[in-house]
Amino acid sequence: MFDDDAWRLVAVRHYHRKNWQLYRKEVIELDGGVCTRCKRGPSEGAVLQVHHKQYIAGRLPWEYPYDLCETLCKGCHAEEHSIVAPSSGWECFGYDDLGDLSGECELCGNSIRYVFFVQHENWPPLEVGEICCDNLTESSVASDYVDSILAHKSRLQRFIKSPRWKTGDDGIFRIRQKRIDLAVEPVDNGYRLSANRIQGKRFFSSAVEVKKHVFELLESGKLEEYLKNTQGHALPKRKGRANS
Repeated sequence: MFDDDAWRLVAVRHYHRKNWQLYRKEVIELDGGVCTRCKRGPSEGAVLQVHHKQYIAGRLPWEYPYDLCETLCKGCHAEEHSIVAPSSGWECFGYDDLGDLSGECELCGNSIRYVFFVQHENWPPLEVGEICCDNLTESSVASDYVDSILAHKSRLQRFIKSPRWKTGDDGIFRIRQKRIDLAVEPVDNGYRLSANRIQGKRFFSSAVEVKKHVFELLESGKLEEYLKNTQGHALPKRKGRANS
C-alpha cells in the first residue's frame, strides 16, 4: 500500500509521539487551557493546538523552551500561518498504530490512535485520523484499513478462544486448523509450538502467546509454506523400476 520512500518521509515527523503529547499538555496547561489569542477554550468549542513561534534546526518539537511555544485554537493557528489547508487533492502515503488514543489529528484536533500521513502538492504533510483522512483523500482508504485491523483482531480472539482447542492430561493444547495438526506444548522454558509433529525452536511465556504467533503464521500462509517445504524434503524418494 505504501512504498519505502513514503516511510522515509514519515520518519522525519514526530508529532504523534508520546513525548510530544506530554509536552503539548504542559504548554496548554501553562497557558491556562485557552487560546492565547482569542482566549477561548474547549468549553467554548475551541480545538487547542500548540504553535512553535520559531523553529530550531535539529531540535525535536518537545525540546523547545516554553516561551517559544504558545497555545492557539485551530482557527487562530491557521490565521497565524496565513493559510488554510486545501480540502481536496490529498493522498495517503503511510500510517501508524499508536496503541492508544495518544495522537492528535492535525486537522480537527481530536484524539486518535490510528495516524494516517497525507500529502498535498501545495501543503506540508499532515498527520490525521481516519475520518479526516477519508475526507481529504475523498476515499475510504483509512476506514478500510481500520476495518481490516478490527476484523483481524476479531479473528485472532475467536481463534484463541475457540472451543476446538482441546487440552489433554499432558497439558498440551491441540487443534486442527487448515488441515494442520497444531499443538501448544508446555516445556521447561515456557511453551512451544508444534505443527504436524515438527517442533518449533522459539519459546513463549504463555500458551496465549503461542496461539497469537501461530495465528499470524496461518494468516500470512508462512506456516503452510514452511511445512510444504520441510515435509516435502523429508519424504523418501520412490525407487523407479529398473529397465528390462
